[in-house]
Amino acid sequence: MVMKMKKSLKALALALALVMTMSLAGCGSKEEAPAANPEKQEGTAEPAKDFNPEDYYVAICMDNMNHPVHRIVQLGFLKAAEALGYTNAKVIGTEGGDTSEAFAAAEAFAAEGGNGLLLWSGDSSGYETIASCASQGVVVGIPHFNHKQADGKYPEGLAFNMACDPTLYGKQVAELMAKNLDGKSGSVALTQNTKNVTENAATDSFRKTWDSLNGTYDLGKITVLDVQLEGGVVDAATATNLAIIQAHSDIIGAFGTTGNSPITWADAATKAGKADGEIFIVGMDSTEANLDYLEAGKVQAIVAQPLYDEAYKTMEYLDTIFRGGTVPEWTDLEAPVVTADGEGKNGMEFHREIAKQVQEFFK
Repeated sequence: MVMKMKKSLKALALALALVMTMSLAGCGSKEEAPAANPEKQEGTAEPAKDFNPEDYYVAICMDNMNHPVHRIVQLGFLKAAEALGYTNAKVIGTEGGDTSEAFAAAEAFAAEGGNGLLLWSGDSSGYETIASCASQGVVVGIPHFNHKQADGKYPEGLAFNMACDPTLYGKQVAELMAKNLDGKSGSVALTQNTKNVTENAATDSFRKTWDSLNGTYDLGKITVLDVQLEGGVVDAATATNLAIIQAHSDIIGAFGTTGNSPITWADAATKAGKADGEIFIVGMDSTEANLDYLEAGKVQAIVAQPLYDEAYKTMEYLDTIFRGGTVPEWTDLEAPVVTADGEGKNGMEFHREIAKQVQEFFK
């Protein structure tokens, strides 16, 4: 009996020592690289005693899987999954731009017993897939695209939605461009990848803000052209933008809402014989190549959609739900406008660090 008691006391002492060691290990702190480890959401539920993230199958599903912009999104999701202990996390979808193939991959994921899904869906074409996956027990979250409907509700089966506000960054780009083109004459072009809720809102906001600024700035001799679709393929988009310049030789500004638009517009300007900066170019997304163009003065600003952060947070939300917690149905995120002389999230260094992580992870 005494021996048993001694063994029990020894085991208890070892357990207490282990707890103290783990607690002390968690007390240290160090400065993290920008956006590499966003803070956990407040209110995250404590896991059930039998909860094990390794038992959960999670995925990020999107078309154009190898697109550099999409790689940033994938990195955020996979890094969060890794940090939270989800060993069964992967990227699914298609390497091409056929969203129906991506949605089919999501359906297959659900049929295989998937538990949580980040679905990259920019319009209502994904609603049937969302409902189908949810009916099979998959928790579906969508970042980047706002799917709030006219009645204030969200699509059937969508657990949560988050994005930066394209209306806000469309306004900010218009303000920046109006300030820099004050008193000049010519045309300003607007291009999108496709017609979708995010890009539509950004260009609509740009136009409305521009009209409202005529008076604050002298914009009376500048015409904002109708939106043109440049698509997501660099060569084809560059050719489209070159054709716009050739049709409107007086172009002095361009705002492209695609992830390649800094490159496609800058290269089109070069092919048209324009000097760097002759067209005030603002495009989307802080990829390594886009940042190179910004640093070189080929583009004047980049809207840094929070691609990494929104995907990281999506995985955090899935984790919270799996643990029995609740998350907001809608979450607003920030999309800073990055310039060569900007600081913090409005500067290049912050976004260079994330771009470096993408290159290292997917090399």
